[in-house]
Amino acid sequence: MRWRTILVPHDFSASANHAAAIARDEAKAHDGEVIILHVVELPAHFGPETTLIVTDRSETPIGMRQYAIESATAHVQDLADRLEADGVRVSAFVRVGKPVDEINQFVTEHNCDVIVMGTHGRTGVRHLIAGSVAERVVRTATVPVLTTRHPD
Repeated sequence: MRWRTILVPHDFSASANHAAAIARDEAKAHDGEVIILHVVELPAHFGPETTLIVTDRSETPIGMRQYAIESATAHVQDLADRLEADGVRVSAFVRVGKPVDEINQFVTEHNCDVIVMGTHGRTGVRHLIAGSVAERVVRTATVPVLTTRHPD
């Protein structure tokens, strides 16, 4: 099986970086493309447009949603630039919503062949509190999912 379009949902963790490295290697081996996707999940108790943030770059406050999107976009673009420097075709996207829903919708819209994603390996109470996006993606995805945990 050749993985030509590899989706890497990225939460800016070490595990996600490890998943991106695996995806990079697979894309190089099979002349594929890596797609980096970050999903911004805004806290329910904050109004995304009414909660304002003053950034280091400006004295003018901006909405929390705009700030989150701009910050995530800069970060995924940096990741994409580094992967491209390794000789891989890369696209970077940012979406706002529930991560599992956005990941699964993205797979369909972009005809992804596989999802390669990091997992934090939480167990017990931490797993109950934080949940596991990777676990829910594995259960609901329409394509194969490779999960990996960053080696400690």
